[in-house]
Amino acid sequence: MGCLRDLKIEDSRSATQSSSPRPATMQNGWRLLALALASLLTFTGTAQAQESTTGFYVGAFSGPGVLDVQTTDLDGFTGSQGVPGQTFEYDDTGFPTGVVAGRHFHLGRVPIRFEVDGAFVGLPLASRQMDPVGMDETATSELRWVATARIGVRKPFGRIGVFLDGGVSVAGISNSFIDLDPGTDGLMHVDHDDSFDDQLTRVGWVVGTGIEWPVAGAWNIRFEGLYVDTGETDHQAPNRLDVNAGVCGPAGLPSPCRYGIDQRFALLRLILVRSLGR
Repeated sequence: MGCLRDLKIEDSRSATQSSSPRPATMQNGWRLLALALASLLTFTGTAQAQESTTGFYVGAFSGPGVLDVQTTDLDGFTGSQGVPGQTFEYDDTGFPTGVVAGRHFHLGRVPIRFEVDGAFVGLPLASRQMDPVGMDETATSELRWVATARIGVRKPFGRIGVFLDGGVSVAGISNSFIDLDPGTDGLMHVDHDDSFDDQLTRVGWVVGTGIEWPVAGAWNIRFEGLYVDTGETDHQAPNRLDVNAGVCGPAGLPSPCRYGIDQRFALLRLILVRSLGR
């Protein structure tokens, strides 16, 4: 199973029957960004607006990111309780890097920015919450890469610009559920009939906000926050063999074992931007 490489196991959070709030790390990141923007607006509120920037630019970025995953056991296959609809939420942090390219222009008097970016994330995480007693069921997710296309507005305050944008995201995702059973040799082996390992490309939505200021000549520095939601994906384990073949969950209904996995990604990044044609 490819998703089991270099995983950080998260076991500390208990399962819930409904969606959990975003993790504290994600909330703290957005709170920090909001505070920075509020401080900026207070400091520059009386400044004279600079001449609006136009033209193309490129840049590179890096920064901390949080992947938040919620897995729903639709049929109640997992754990000793086997509760249909039970949810498990887990998260992990990484440090993605990537590149951006875009253009500043005007619609009438409104300064507009269009931008595309791409990042290699490579952020895997796993949880054994599904069966905290037996510890033989593991859900894993990995955000391999993400790209976005966004359009938004930019408001200049003196030498500093504040912006807000949104658009479409495309992400490469790996999701899996691994069930281990004892073999004839007394060791634990992957039960492929009760497991799945899926590679997906998902289209979602993205919003972002941040601040930007010049540093030297055609070079700018930008501090930005992005939130990407890829929506929920549906997965099935075949469940055709062995003792409980074709029966999934306490209701005993003949079906594959179904799971829903929802992934959200938040990124705080520092971008070095180079304006072209200057």
